[in-house]
Amino acid sequence: MNCILKRQSAVVKQQARGVLAACALAAFFVSGLALQAATPELEYTLPRGGQRGSEVKVTFHGNRLADAKEVLFHQEGMSFKDIKNVDDKKVEATIVIAPDCRLGEHHLRLRTVGGTTYARTFWVSQFPNVAEVEPNDDFEAPQEIALNSTVEGQAKPEEVDFYKVTAKKGQRISVEMEALRINTRRNAVAVDPYVAILDKERFELAVSDDSALLKQDSVTSIIAPEDGEYIIEVRDSAYQGNGYYRAHIGTYPRPLAVYPAGGKVGTEVEFTFLGDQKGAYKQKAKLPAEPTDEFEVFGENEGLIPPSGNKVRVSSYDNVLEAEPNNSTKEATAGASLPLAFNGVLQEAGDTDYFKFSAKKGQRFRFSAYANRIGSPVDTVIYVYDANGKSIGSSDDADGSSDSRYDFSVPADGEYFVRIRDMLDRGGENFVYRIEAQPFEPTINLTMPEMIRRDSQYWKQFDIPQGNHYAMVVNVSRQNFSGDVVFDMPKLPAGVTWEAGTVPKNISQFPILLKAAPDAPIEGGMYPLLAKPTDPEQKVVGRFQQELDLVRGNPNGALYYASYHDEVPVAVTEAVPFTISIDKPKVPLVRNGTMKLKVRAQRKEGFDKKITVRMLWRPPGISCPATMTFSETANEVEYELNANANAELATWKITMLAQSDAGKGPIVVAAPFTELTVEEPFVGMKMNLATVQQGQPVEMLCDLDQLRDFEGEAEVQIFGLPAKATAPVQKIKKDTTQVRFPVTTAEDTPVGQHKNLFCTVVINQNGEPISHRVGMGGVIRVDPKPKEPAKPKPDDGKKEVAKNEPAKKPLSRLEQLRQEAKQQAEAK
Repeated sequence: MNCILKRQSAVVKQQARGVLAACALAAFFVSGLALQAATPELEYTLPRGGQRGSEVKVTFHGNRLADAKEVLFHQEGMSFKDIKNVDDKKVEATIVIAPDCRLGEHHLRLRTVGGTTYARTFWVSQFPNVAEVEPNDDFEAPQEIALNSTVEGQAKPEEVDFYKVTAKKGQRISVEMEALRINTRRNAVAVDPYVAILDKERFELAVSDDSALLKQDSVTSIIAPEDGEYIIEVRDSAYQGNGYYRAHIGTYPRPLAVYPAGGKVGTEVEFTFLGDQKGAYKQKAKLPAEPTDEFEVFGENEGLIPPSGNKVRVSSYDNVLEAEPNNSTKEATAGASLPLAFNGVLQEAGDTDYFKFSAKKGQRFRFSAYANRIGSPVDTVIYVYDANGKSIGSSDDADGSSDSRYDFSVPADGEYFVRIRDMLDRGGENFVYRIEAQPFEPTINLTMPEMIRRDSQYWKQFDIPQGNHYAMVVNVSRQNFSGDVVFDMPKLPAGVTWEAGTVPKNISQFPILLKAAPDAPIEGGMYPLLAKPTDPEQKVVGRFQQELDLVRGNPNGALYYASYHDEVPVAVTEAVPFTISIDKPKVPLVRNGTMKLKVRAQRKEGFDKKITVRMLWRPPGISCPATMTFSETANEVEYELNANANAELATWKITMLAQSDAGKGPIVVAAPFTELTVEEPFVGMKMNLATVQQGQPVEMLCDLDQLRDFEGEAEVQIFGLPAKATAPVQKIKKDTTQVRFPVTTAEDTPVGQHKNLFCTVVINQNGEPISHRVGMGGVIRVDPKPKEPAKPKPDDGKKEVAKNEPAKKPLSRLEQLRQEAKQQAEAK
């Protein structure tokens, strides 16, 4: 028997820490500049896997791979030796695979002096590798191989590969593909495999394209009907393949499902393996001590095991196994009080299963289906009924999966029923399912946000240059409790420390900063990132989990295949030719205020590249530019922050990421934490409506609300005035209640209502400004200037004007408008 006990990280060191550090420091300076081997990229390995109990010479292909120091393994069972740097794009090493190494998918990375690569897959088989030998695209001239071999081949456009095996009557001939899952071309599905087993007359005995067990990868099996030769056809399903594959061809068992589909932590469970060509068989397995969705059981039969295990769910709930018949409430399989895990098989088309359980009023449970995610074809639908068979609720798909989820609030003490069926009423031997009734318990989940779309590993490697910093934002998801939490990184490379503040209960994203000492050894590995509540009464620990988006393709980079890992890659890299820092503000940032942070670059002599900085995380209610850039010679930029009216009042730790290129690729570092305090404003304001005619002055009156005392005088400036209207800066003190702005307008200042005026109030403290935006929404109305009266006609001497005739009274603005309207009407 062979099964996964727990996926744990294992990093095998090639050299002692002191030797690595000495080599790195000795090579650091050349002509005054650091030789920065920037962020490395690993694209794929060849071969793509190997036989356990063997040593495999592997070539790593990528970019910026010079000065590779070690291979980091996410799981136990492999180590490396004889690493050799061929060139900047290629590294060779021997991977040593232990005899008891778990079969199937493993993850590895390369670590260079410049950092750690993305995770890529490496696959372990029980059979020896056999390389494809071209030409093998003719059915009449196939490549002959021995049964129980793993073929390392390449699918090409419009090409079919044929392999010939010899089998005896009654032997299994099983084929399992690793194709779509092993190619990591960016945003491209390299191979979507199709497999057929044919006899020598070219009659198809079995075919497979997609499978419930392996999704787009194929799996099929037959019992040889007679002694003789059989042909295995391998190709891309659309004849458009352009990538590598591994085909396991042999006499091994290939169960398609396992029942029950899970068990309780720490227990030994007898599993029945279903769907194998020679029939069902049983085997016991000891389950791990921690809940997981990723446990695999390998059912041994006739001395062999499948190339990959069958996934089962491990949880803390007791199993309830269905007892047929259970197709109605009267026949329901009896359970007990929740929480429980209900297990069954929809054995034929139209099958439906009922389970009975008891619960108490006020309890809440989540019914979660485990089927699609563990390789079962069941598209579950869950129904919950009361003791009389009255429907309470149901659920089909959830969370982007065909697995159902239903949240149940118990309305009264008593007995209830849960029913399960397939959405299309399908059934079969391998239609297994598991429905867990999970109580709503406190949990904390840690992830990291995507820094760029459709790339979940971008900037998720903590590569910290000697004497420098690196930072990342962590998503903190709390379920069923609300409270402050703190991070913990209990293990880190020598010379590395971490720092983070307390994550407030209403915050779901928060930064964490790592620092490498100047003399930290150049080394790295995989390390845990944890979180726990500050309240000691809350007994919950959250663990980081990173999605590894291994295969994306059309449309638009859709995710086809992903794995997950619960540790963070952390490495100390060689020093880089710059650092950045943020000057600590001496004054607070106030609500509805602005602040210009001074960000400084400390360059080593001769380093004259641009440096782009971005604020990695912003406190709630704070906005800022996406990025700012230091020119080639600049050492300082001002990064403007804006606080809205609801910015959260607190003192926050902030940092920035800086990216540059010393000639070999991107370098990313972080600034040390700087404290930013957000406070209430000192002054509020109401701007009163002002009305003025073009070319005339007006006094704009603003009422002040002194919220907090301040020392000295503050400058108040009005913004948003229309074109060619001005107002001088005014000064106020802490006891000023009104400010009057003498506004002047020009004869051609635009007419109309001008809204969105506001003022800035700048208070100086400790030699730095505290800038407020106040009085938002002020209005000034500009009316047109009066029209000049018509000039009198020249005197022709026929009419004598009285010398003492009184002057006409000027028309009011209302009379002017009426007169203009009358004239316009007469003109029509």
